[in-house]
Amino acid sequence: MRYKINKIQYNLITEETLGIDIFLSQIKDNFNIDDTQIEKINKFIENSECQKITVEPLKMGMGVSLDDRVILNSTIFNNSLPNFLFILFHEIAHQYQFKKYGAEKMYECYLGNISLIEAAIFMKKIETVADEFAKRKLREFVKFGIIKPNEANFEGFYKNVPPEHFVGLISQVRMMLKNENITNPKEISELFYNWVKKDM
Repeated sequence: MRYKINKIQYNLITEETLGIDIFLSQIKDNFNIDDTQIEKINKFIENSECQKITVEPLKMGMGVSLDDRVILNSTIFNNSLPNFLFILFHEIAHQYQFKKYGAEKMYECYLGNISLIEAAIFMKKIETVADEFAKRKLREFVKFGIIKPNEANFEGFYKNVPPEHFVGLISQVRMMLKNENITNPKEISELFYNWVKKDM
């Protein structure tokens, strides 16, 4: 007996990221990157076990990483290649964090099980680690010849941001989750997605 599988099941079986082919094609169309270099970017994304990656208009930020996908703002291609790669590496770093710690741990600061200041400190750590990860990956891509050494001097986004900066965001998300009676990671991801995407 032969069974048919859908695209999502196929991607799970082959460990491919949904939308990766389109995304890599967009990179090639916007930057002067050859197939060998594109494959290095592809491998990095695939190894994170990112389930899906899309480029869409967002209301805020250049990207967001959820437990089941990465969404990059459609304006991301207006950046220089080093800036683009840093943003991409930062968001994919969060996918490695989801892979390592699990969605419940990563969303812990929003679920209200810890104090606001503990949640803010946790979020600051997550973002700082993602920045450090992106910086290391950018230096690696210098070695590959994709960017020049003087183009990899990024301090990151969050090094000098105090934990208190995150308190307002965490409070807002906690209130949204409470109002919607949301307690599980899949629903949190969907709420975040609907919150950040631009209304068309």
